[in-house]
Amino acid sequence: MQRIIPMNIPPLHELTRSGFAGWRMLALAWLAVFFTGPGQTYGTSAFVDPMIADLDMSRSLFSTLYSIGTLASAVTLMVMGRQIDNRGARLVLAGATAGLALGAFTLGLANGPVLVLIGFALTRACGQGLMGLATRTLIPNWFVRQRGRAFSVLGLASTFSLALVPPVHERMISWFGWRTAWMVDAAFLAIILVPLFYLFVRNRPEDIGQFPDGERPIGDEAIAAASAEAQRGMTLRQAFRTYPFWGLVGASVVPSLVVTGLAFNQVAIFTDKGMPSSLAATTFSIESLAALPTTIAVGWLVDRYPVRYVMVAGQVALALAMVALLLSNGVALALVYAALRGASGALWMIGADVAWPQYYGRRHLGSIRGFGFGVGVFGAALGPLPFGIAYDTLGGYTPAIAALLALPVVAAIAVWFARPPHLPDPDLHQPVAAT
Repeated sequence: MQRIIPMNIPPLHELTRSGFAGWRMLALAWLAVFFTGPGQTYGTSAFVDPMIADLDMSRSLFSTLYSIGTLASAVTLMVMGRQIDNRGARLVLAGATAGLALGAFTLGLANGPVLVLIGFALTRACGQGLMGLATRTLIPNWFVRQRGRAFSVLGLASTFSLALVPPVHERMISWFGWRTAWMVDAAFLAIILVPLFYLFVRNRPEDIGQFPDGERPIGDEAIAAASAEAQRGMTLRQAFRTYPFWGLVGASVVPSLVVTGLAFNQVAIFTDKGMPSSLAATTFSIESLAALPTTIAVGWLVDRYPVRYVMVAGQVALALAMVALLLSNGVALALVYAALRGASGALWMIGADVAWPQYYGRRHLGSIRGFGFGVGVFGAALGPLPFGIAYDTLGGYTPAIAALLALPVVAAIAVWFARPPHLPDPDLHQPVAAT
């Protein structure tokens, strides 16, 4: 029988010589996640006080602008998820990096609420949103059997970014001022990262004649099965009709809302408890140190056990972190809080990254994750508000922390019952997304 090989697959010796490109894609995704820092709350936190002071804004107005900018980015994520399905992650990742650079540049020029709002909308939509969405859609296309390991490596980028970006921003602000610090971020993103992603990212292994995990199937039937598997998955509309989708989406809101609110007010929360403001920067470092071994362990766990167990553990760890924060009146429990929050973030982030493609397939992953990311960003937009309201009306942050404690408990229960749905067989007559 004549051997049939798709026209876009080069000879085997060429594949061997070039090596599996998935690890290069993972390295590029790692850089992208690390340098989302200027668009993340932990990366912005060092700018909050000096910007408020120089621009003569109230903390409530500044927090509201940050929340509105974050909220506006939720709609962008829902729209752009489909563009990842249609055009691939490469163009979206390069464009989002350019948008983050523009946002940082705008914040460096800000002289009032309008430019601050525009800057936050761009940094949150492109940095915290689209860059993360593009990388987390890219990696599942390149890794299937080793997906947990790959997402563990990617998770380390978030851990190191959390540990390094805040102190680097603080140092740059102390040396050059907050405006120049934003400009340095913008220049690096625009000059270095945008061309790097545009030139070297590839959307799927099939586009260059490779297969996920670098494992070429043997035989015509195996090759056909691998091609069919790449096209298997639910549409967003089909996913809407499944309980696990809403369980995962609802649970995703909780870490976004709670952690954003805590991180945004971290300095004020500790000083309100009579602890030094410098402790906030220390807790970010402790959080990243705790996340480091957890991230490595989670990659092993999700490749061997049901991923919902890992996600439940993430929500439970967040609840315990909030309890530790409520009880803390000194440095010891504050550090316990930071360690639990770091472990929680690693457990939930990697668990969710693996769960979405495992539950709903690769074919429409951009649309599905874009919706989930958008809802999560909506939660992040609301995060600072309950803390600000509690402080202004009740005189402290403790009531907000106590009230929000119920959320991770409910989310853990919802995720426990979110089992993988049955994926429909692929319709191979449908067109494949353009590369």
